[in-house]
Amino acid sequence: MGSPLFQQFCILRKAHVNKLKKALVIVDVQPTFCEGGSLPVDGGNKVAKQIATFVSDDESYDCIITTQDWHIDPGTHFSDEPNYQDTWPPHGVAGTDEADLHPELLNISEKINYSVKKGMHKAAYSGFEGSDGEESLKQILTKESIASIDIVGLAFDHCVKATAIDSAQAGFKTRVLSKLTAAVSPANTNVVSDEMRSHGIEVIK
Repeated sequence: MGSPLFQQFCILRKAHVNKLKKALVIVDVQPTFCEGGSLPVDGGNKVAKQIATFVSDDESYDCIITTQDWHIDPGTHFSDEPNYQDTWPPHGVAGTDEADLHPELLNISEKINYSVKKGMHKAAYSGFEGSDGEESLKQILTKESIASIDIVGLAFDHCVKATAIDSAQAGFKTRVLSKLTAAVSPANTNVVSDEMRSHGIEVIK
């Protein structure tokens, strides 16, 4: 049974562990990044549907957060001659249908706790560069006592990667659920996965 002091320690430790919560961050699942959008990722619409099904069936998350590109005037992030590395065709323009959340996510809207927008006046790949209008993503996660984060969405090799790296660097236990993502350059998936793992991120295949 152990001493009363040891039992009290176990109770306190259990209480502490129980306070640690898990969040799902859904990155940039918007029509602009899906087939038919201005900057489509192959498989984007399929990923949107898979994420909606996943969230509908899963009850393990204490907090679900979406991020969106919401560009007003992002400067040189937009280009008429994009290199698809640092410059891109116009996409995710604030107030357009393309910048809204993907219609598939409307089916799970009641489970989404926060919507974070990013990139109004600059390039912003990471969800940690955005806010819900009042609080940054990090402030939201801290307020909700989140300890671990699962990340899904678009695109695996850009905004998902950037969000995951910032998450890990902010001290959150971070996983990327790669089956619920799609990449701009699928051939680079292994390289990108290794880069994320080097930051302590678990990439789930």
